[in-house]
Order: sequence, then structure tokens, then C-alpha cells
Amino acid sequence: MKNINYITIIATLLFNYGCSENKENDQVVTKNDSEKIILESNQITDVYIKNIIIYPNQFDKNSIYIDTEIINNYGMGLSQVALTNADQILASSEIEFDPKKKKHFQSFLVSENLDFDQEFEISISALNNETDITNNRYSFFSNVKIERPKAAIISGSLNFNSNQIIRSIDADYDHYYPEIKNGEMDITNFWFNRYDIIILDNFPINPVSDKWLNLFLKKIYAEKSSVIMILKQSQNFEDISPFFPIFGINISTKDELKSVDIIHKFKKNSFKSSLINSENFSMALRNSETNFFNETIDWILSDNEIKYSFFKARSSNNINEPIFFYGYSSSVDDKIKSFFATIEDTENTYQKTQILFNPVRGYYFGQFDIKYPGNYKIKIFDKEAIVDTINVNIM
Repeated sequence: MKNINYITIIATLLFNYGCSENKENDQVVTKNDSEKIILESNQITDVYIKNIIIYPNQFDKNSIYIDTEIINNYGMGLSQVALTNADQILASSEIEFDPKKKKHFQSFLVSENLDFDQEFEISISALNNETDITNNRYSFFSNVKIERPKAAIISGSLNFNSNQIIRSIDADYDHYYPEIKNGEMDITNFWFNRYDIIILDNFPINPVSDKWLNLFLKKIYAEKSSVIMILKQSQNFEDISPFFPIFGINISTKDELKSVDIIHKFKKNSFKSSLINSENFSMALRNSETNFFNETIDWILSDNEIKYSFFKARSSNNINEPIFFYGYSSSVDDKIKSFFATIEDTENTYQKTQILFNPVRGYYFGQFDIKYPGNYKIKIFDKEAIVDTINVNIM
């Protein structure tokens, strides 16, 4: 606990000194390096966007942070900072600029109505006496995307469970079920789409052929799909038993099925599956204090091996400008790592620095000061192992 408080204090001091407050991957967008802080002797009013840092919210996979570092040269007054995407305003906030404060930070947490094929834009409304407003806007694309899992729900017959699954699942899904009039079910599209998760809801209610089952097995293994099977007591044991090997279950009678856990999880290499053996799934889910169905999905989608990615906060840097870099883990990082970084050219290591942890935002960060132009590499180490490498161009 003492270590965490110490790191937090250092992080806060470094933020105040000049670091940002605040993959498929992470992305940083920066204004042209020709836009430098105007000399104080000129005392010309100007505000502009220096860095835009985009990174995922590790505590909610359906949202991302877009943080903006704004430089203020002798500006004073209230200004509106807005984030737009595809000509739609996503978020906005007001900043009170003070001539004595050169750096301001604005963070937006966005989650809905995002079109990643269209440009994002950060804009700052002009201040009084500001002559150059061309640098008050900046457009960019984001490679950090909110990617919801793709799921297929196959219902042998519509039932109370079906509705509860649809209400609970946090995913883009296709639902296959029998026609009400004739009872026929067309799952042609199922075979031609890839799914992260396949949910068997009261399915099958009739025997499936060996050919059908073999095609199903080939599909899930080839496409690395996970499977959840939700049983109903009315299902015939002989119809469902051919699916049991998918869940690592070896039983031969219905009585033995009663001994299987209500939520049975199976993992083999990278493949995951879960059998939900609940007598009344929909009611159990409604009465449960936690959504065990979503917890099962989260377990299936989770990556047990935490991976770290690091990125620099500017695409290029000028001499004597701090090189700020940061990174995060692929999942919520309960055990804070002790990373350090070195910066080197092709022959020499110039500096070494400890990497700090931002407990509020949940990412690691550090910085270097370089006095000579050239191409450099920042190497991030966990003990003696290299975690990541960043290429840096100093002009």
C-alpha cells in the first residue's frame, strides 16, 4: 500500500510538471512540430492543440478515452473545447485560460455513436485577441476501436431463457430460431459468419446428424469460437450428449448430468467453453445478485496472459523537448509491475528511467530529455525481459 501511495505522489508531481493527465492498439496524434510555444517576449495570444492521446478504458471495454494537451500563450478567458465525430458532437467542456498557466488538459470518455471510419476532431473556440485560429482545430482517425464480441444464439425453441440471454448479453449477435408458423429453422448464414461465442439455447431439441456435428466442430476449432450451452430439463439426454466432449464432460446417463456443476467451465489450450446446467436459467439469472451469464462470457473473452503495449505521445520530437511515452496492459492490471526504460541509438545507451504508474487512469508512463537529433529506440524492460520497443525520431 505504501508503494502505491508513493507512486501516486510521483505521478501527480510529474503531471503538474508537464506530462499528460491522463491494439489492435493505441494511437497518438500530434500537431506539426513547427507549432512551438511563442517566445514570451512577443506576448501574442495563442492557444493550440499539442497532443491527442487515445487509449482504451480498461474497466469498460465499450468506451475509450481521448485526452488532449493544450498549450496556452498569454490567453485569458473562457473557451469551449469540443470533440466531434462524423459531424456529431460527442462531448464538450469549458476551460478557463489563465496567462500564467501554459498547459491545460482535457479528457473525454466516449462510448456511444462512434463511427471509426469517419474523422474525429478536437476544436477550441477562439479567445479575444487571438490572431491565429488555424491551430485551434485538429482532425484525426482512431485506430483504437470499441470492438464488441460477435455472438450467435441458436435457440432450439423460443423460451424464457432466450429472452433473458438477449437482455443480458453485451455483444453484437445473430439469433437463429425456428419459424413460428412451420417450426423450420434456417441457419445458412451461421455457417458463413465467424463468431467469437456460440450460445446453444435449448438446442438441440432433436437429434443432429454426425455430419452436422462434425461441421460444427470444424467451424469452432477453425474459427477459434467459444461455446456456451444452456440446458433445459426437457431436452432429451441422447440429443445433447454428443456435445458433451466440447465441454470436457464424459458422462453416460442423465443422472450423472445432475452432478455436473451449475456453471461448468472447460479450457484446453486457447479453447474455452462453458455448460450452464441450471434447472431454471432465466429465474436464476433474475434472482442472482451477480450476472453469472455475463461473468461466464467475460471469462471466455478474457486473456489469461497480460500483455503490455507502450506508445510515445508525439510522432516526432524536437531537440530538448521531453519525450513522453506511456503504455497499458491488455486487461485490468491488479499487480503493478516495476518497469524501467532505456533510450539508445545504434551504438550507445543514453539514459535509463523508471516507469511510473498512473493509478487513476491505469497506465504506465515515463519521459526522456534528448539533446541531439537522430533516430532512437526506447526499450521497456520488466526485470531483464524486453516488454516493448518504441522508435523515436529527434529533429
